[in-house]
Amino acid sequence: MQVAPTLVPDDSWAWQAALERALSAHDGWEALAHYPHVAFAFPSPSPHPYANDHPLIDYRKLKAWANSRGWRVRPAPERAATGQRHSPPVRFTRQSNHYH
Repeated sequence: MQVAPTLVPDDSWAWQAALERALSAHDGWEALAHYPHVAFAFPSPSPHPYANDHPLIDYRKLKAWANSRGWRVRPAPERAATGQRHSPPVRFTRQSNHYH
């Protein structure tokens, strides 16, 4: 799933809108998003201890946002590439009552 890597990192509203568009366009049960894309959409006030180029994800806000749109969300460490151990992709799983 492609979000929008050309957005300005500090514009969380734009990143959220791009994430919402990407999820809305996705037809499957599951979608993966790159950690930095989600982190820019839902940045934690705490710095990421292992990455200087993106923040930690505020999973509390992300989960509330995703749930309200019919998605469950969790990290996907098994899909992380080498060097992404501390910033694994984020898995979105469609809630069955929202699947069309």
